[in-house]
Amino acid sequence: MVVELVSVLFAVAVSVAVVKGDNERTKSRFDINAMMRTFVLYVLTEHRSLVVTVFALPMSFCWDTARCIRAYYIKLTNDTNELHHHRVERIVEQVRSRPPNSPMCTARPGWMSISLSSRNYKKDPKWKPIEVNLSDIISIDLKNQVVHVESSVSIGELTKALLPLGYTLPIVPEMDDLTVGGLINGTGVESSSHRYGLFHEICAEYELCLGDGTVVTATPDNEYSDLFSAIPYSYGTLALLLSAKVRIMPCEYFVKLTYTPHTTHDSFYKEFKECCEAREKGPMFVEALAYSPNDYVLMKGDFCPRGDVEADKVNRIGLWHKPWFFKYVQSILNGGQSVVEYIPARDYYHRHSQSLFWEMELMIPVGNHPLYRWLLGWLMPPKVSFLKLTQSELTRELTERTHVAQDFLVPINKMDYIMEVCHKEFQEIYPLWICPHDHADTGGSLLKGPIEPDKDGRQMYVDIGVYGLPKCVHEKREEDFSMTESMRKVMGEIQAVGGFQMLYADVYSKREEFEKMFNHVDYRKLRQKYKAEGAFKEVYDKMNVCLSNK
Repeated sequence: MVVELVSVLFAVAVSVAVVKGDNERTKSRFDINAMMRTFVLYVLTEHRSLVVTVFALPMSFCWDTARCIRAYYIKLTNDTNELHHHRVERIVEQVRSRPPNSPMCTARPGWMSISLSSRNYKKDPKWKPIEVNLSDIISIDLKNQVVHVESSVSIGELTKALLPLGYTLPIVPEMDDLTVGGLINGTGVESSSHRYGLFHEICAEYELCLGDGTVVTATPDNEYSDLFSAIPYSYGTLALLLSAKVRIMPCEYFVKLTYTPHTTHDSFYKEFKECCEAREKGPMFVEALAYSPNDYVLMKGDFCPRGDVEADKVNRIGLWHKPWFFKYVQSILNGGQSVVEYIPARDYYHRHSQSLFWEMELMIPVGNHPLYRWLLGWLMPPKVSFLKLTQSELTRELTERTHVAQDFLVPINKMDYIMEVCHKEFQEIYPLWICPHDHADTGGSLLKGPIEPDKDGRQMYVDIGVYGLPKCVHEKREEDFSMTESMRKVMGEIQAVGGFQMLYADVYSKREEFEKMFNHVDYRKLRQKYKAEGAFKEVYDKMNVCLSNK
């Protein structure tokens, strides 16, 4: 970091010296604005770590602080039910007053999304932006174990509100900034998903605004049950999600977590499969990190009452100065012995947040150094939104060409094969995140059901998270990697085994390939039935960033 700062100061000094020396000869041609633009571009591109530390981290901290103050003010001074009602009225008014045949999208800028992808469909003047300011918890009903939230409430805000009450969501997706609306319209998976499925399966009710401005309430057993089933994976192309009621459950303050290193794939797979398929009879939390084709750490956890906690084994991994979680887990792998710890539930839920899994290692290589953690760890992590906002065009293009950020959901019995495919096509990107989920057919959703369902219509699937740079990119041989070719090969194999891609990431499929992977028959019938045609684009038109304009 010091070296980067010195480099930038040197660049400034050279620029100033050149300007002074040539001032008389070039005064008429000298353009201070052009020089500054060049300098800013140079800093944004060549000194990414410095930009993230000096700008993205403080901006993220200020943003979070402002959100906390705002939420506290709203809670003290407003009736959230009434406030929500007024907000819905404003949204309905915008929907009904838009120009005819003008497809809608939310007015939130593309850079503010949690996805690392740069969506550009909102720049199309044909799209009508709708201001959707829905970011509050409406109510928490402990008696019926349901929380009613607006669509832009984040997982971080929910855990802060629920855990002090002794309650939690059955599924708590990892990143603090993931929103309830994004997890319902898209999908969400976590280490309890082998019991509870995907995020939408813990939802009890959706409040929706249809394409004509009609507001409806959809539940699994009312007249809009078909719409309720179809909302997951629709990515806002059937209706605007206004609020949702999500089931909650009692929890303990601590999670007892057991880390088990494995140095062969076969031993890992055997224990991992047993834990996953035990479902309710097995551990509450199951996940693994793969550091190579044969090196794994399996993590199994359960809630633990305070009275059963061994004080000398408590690890508050959420403290600012703690090592990044994936590095800590790697140290357990290197130690070769199982470890048992007691971790506060909120720290466990957001264990990967500090380092954005392992993405921060690319942006701030010194970020896990003890000195950096002690001095600046309290500012971590930067928001993905501000990471994108502080990108130069060159950095963005380089990221799109070389940086893999994908989640593939595949049957557990095909996990070995798909991991081999990823190892080859993505040139040894590690670690990999491995998280099981109990997959079922939702009926009407784009998401297809299990390829080999059991008698209950379910099948254990695994999310394989691939985040990072291929080996050749690390070795400065970017020309040896083709994102498009590798992604299309991987997606062909994913589809062949009955798996699917999470659509927060870049989509490289052609339209006909995309429609084979996802169920468009029922989806299009519902678009007609609920007046989405002409009001919302189809999912492919929104999510495909690479081939849709070709």
